[in-house]
Amino acid sequence: MTAFTLKMIAVISMAIDHCGHTLFPEIRWLRHIGRLAFPIYAFFIVEGFHRTKNAYKYLARLSIFALISEVPFDLALRQGKWFDPASQNVFFTLALGLLMLILLDKYKDDLYLQCLVVLSVCMIADVLNTDYRWRGILVILMFELFRFNPFMRIVSTMLIFTKIMYWTQGYASLAHIPLSMYNGKKGPDCKLFFYAFYPVHLLIIYCIARGA
Repeated sequence: MTAFTLKMIAVISMAIDHCGHTLFPEIRWLRHIGRLAFPIYAFFIVEGFHRTKNAYKYLARLSIFALISEVPFDLALRQGKWFDPASQNVFFTLALGLLMLILLDKYKDDLYLQCLVVLSVCMIADVLNTDYRWRGILVILMFELFRFNPFMRIVSTMLIFTKIMYWTQGYASLAHIPLSMYNGKKGPDCKLFFYAFYPVHLLIIYCIARGA
């Protein structure tokens, strides 16, 4: 599968998850399908970091869409609030994960500073209440540490999903099935679509919920 195909799986599963959360909360299996999204996004944060020509521009894009997406996120998933400090959207988690990778690379010759970077970013994610919080940062870290070791990548992330996160996150481990089919190719260039999809689909879900 190309990166495009895997990202389509992620956005579709994410949309199903958010529809289940807001429109059909009684249908639990919709939320289970949605667990596939975050591991795929975490995987491509690592891939994107190693393939991008400018990691800081990449970080800027993620940060901008984190800010753009916050109001749609709260409206759709936080009971119609315009802003809820109790939870911030997943773009913040992904941006912090990318920041961690940038700093780990910058201090690659200093293990002490690298450990401090990981701890600091995890703390920031927890204080900001980003989606998946420090656990999401750890998932991104495992994808980075075991980028060329599929077995350890699967084992480490499965342990996080099943032992550290709440039980329904165990379904996220199934994302390793399509990820194992990644062929390293980009596929169609639809970067803006994947960025814009997140806030747009949340606004649509909010409008449907409000109309209902």
